[in-house]
Amino acid sequence: MLEDPITVRLCRAEDLPALHAREPHPSARVAQKHFDRQAAGGYLYAIAWRGGEPLGSSVLDCDPSRDLCPELKNLWIYPEYRRQGAARALTTFLEQEASALGFVEVFLKVDPENEAAIPMYIGLDYSPTGDHGITTYEWMDADGVLHATEQRDAIYRKSLLTR
Repeated sequence: MLEDPITVRLCRAEDLPALHAREPHPSARVAQKHFDRQAAGGYLYAIAWRGGEPLGSSVLDCDPSRDLCPELKNLWIYPEYRRQGAARALTTFLEQEASALGFVEVFLKVDPENEAAIPMYIGLDYSPTGDHGITTYEWMDADGVLHATEQRDAIYRKSLLTR
């Protein structure tokens, strides 16, 4: 029996309940926050699906006031769906959207200690620039308390002209 193919599309309002159900804390409302930013413009929130099941998501932040524009952010594949092509499907979709918007490259930031993500990004044709940037990460713990930490991340880029 063949598995359904992975499809990727921008998040819709009707997707939010399924995404919200996967969030670690009910009050975090991460999917809703991404969806609201998408609705405001300049921010694309993409979801990878297989059948009716969300596999993961990522965003493309196209805010021209940011140092890195556009920036691929928040790539997250649910653990049970990793290594099945969802990350590639998401990044390919968002890179095509970036190209359609007239961008010639895409950037991302990654923790230099993230031993799982770096080979994946290199496999997706992202290259380290040698530059670093400070990123503030926010997360909600199991008690619903919001935390934030700053981290020095490595900057990677991918040209959209060499396809």
